[in-house]
Amino acid sequence: MSTRSSIVFGITASILTIGAVSAAPVIQPGDRVIVLGDQTAIELAGRNLFIETVEAAGATVHDMGRPGCEASGIVLPSSLEPDDIVLIGVGMIDSLRGDAHLDRFEDALGEVVASIPSDRVVLLTPIPRKARKSGFAAVNHAVVVDRFADAVARVADRHECAVVDLHDPLAYHREQSPDGSLFRDDMHLNAAGWSLAEGEVLWQLEWSQSEPGRLETAPSPMSDVGAELELQLLSGTRTLPTLPESESGLPIIVPPAEPDWNEASGMLATMNDDTDIETLRSTMRLLTNSPEHAGEARTQLDAWTTMDHPESVRWAAMAAIDDLESGASGMQTVRIGVVPVKMTYDPARFEVEAGQPVRLVLSNPDGQPHNLLVCAPGSLRAIGRASEAMGTTAEAKARDWVPDSPKVLHVMPMVQLGEEGELRFMAPERPGRYPIICTYPGHWRMMNGVMTVRRPSK
Repeated sequence: MSTRSSIVFGITASILTIGAVSAAPVIQPGDRVIVLGDQTAIELAGRNLFIETVEAAGATVHDMGRPGCEASGIVLPSSLEPDDIVLIGVGMIDSLRGDAHLDRFEDALGEVVASIPSDRVVLLTPIPRKARKSGFAAVNHAVVVDRFADAVARVADRHECAVVDLHDPLAYHREQSPDGSLFRDDMHLNAAGWSLAEGEVLWQLEWSQSEPGRLETAPSPMSDVGAELELQLLSGTRTLPTLPESESGLPIIVPPAEPDWNEASGMLATMNDDTDIETLRSTMRLLTNSPEHAGEARTQLDAWTTMDHPESVRWAAMAAIDDLESGASGMQTVRIGVVPVKMTYDPARFEVEAGQPVRLVLSNPDGQPHNLLVCAPGSLRAIGRASEAMGTTAEAKARDWVPDSPKVLHVMPMVQLGEEGELRFMAPERPGRYPIICTYPGHWRMMNGVMTVRRPSK
């Protein structure tokens, strides 16, 4: 791994006053700023000032937000490494479950934070809930959000990580505004609110020296698809997934609810070539889950395969088309399994055509993690020995035991038990036998195979 670090954001909603940020991360050239969380995260990632400030420091913003995200649904990128900087926040959607859910929320958020070095974590408290002057339910929920915000602060204190307060400045400015117009609905900020919120994030993290004012900036384009979903949760016309009981008293981690076809289609419409490629790919994959919408999905996906898109984006779209109908995209898809205990690929040998897009899909039912490297012809033993020489240090683990060698052509990171990995690339123009290899310690001598590249058939 290079010394480049990534910055991952998760956004939430809350109410409390918090002291200044401590140990705020400093953006370095080459960093990625990945935004995780609910609809607030999606909108922050699209704000012009936020993007411009990050890019001025030589970094990039990647949106990985998901409408309706709860603490138990936070999914850290599989490529997360020890020197990545992670900002996390959830709370507004969890608070819809009420005070009885507070302990479980705090435990679930703490479990995520505990998996990351404390000096690499920053939590954002959420925005205050807009409570109308009339309506007991709205006022009561605003108070509940307060308590979830306090829980965010407690988690930050317990794990000694930094925290940025969004609620207090927004609540203060709302009181100073004659009509309180910082919100476009009961949960989400309008342009004026965002002008303050993004300024607070940048200023409190010391990424900007300009103290936030009351000036309204033009809104960046953003979709209300996720906002509509969250408002439905707030109104009760859409229900949150039922949480199972926990006999042990430990928090139950519930898989996040998967967006339906219309939601996925709306999410894809807000994305572009700068969206994190795996987020883009995951959203495209969602479009293939509803056979009744296959024609509409194909039309949307075809638009991403044109030559005006980067190669990686075209490959992601082709992979989704291939999920709709095998072989329809022209991409060569090879599905590979792992034989449990025996540490072998199945199949271990396969053929592809030179110069054609390839997708390798690795399913791991084994009890150990496995990766898959595509290497230059004749380099199997050299790469295997180089991976052994890395040892079992934290640095080697962070690199997924991938040696720094020009003979390593393509890398699929470690795939854990029960998970599936995917690798997309253009097959070499040069025909030959290209070794595939797992470099997890002790595996390479048994867990290897051959990708034979043949000239295209006439």
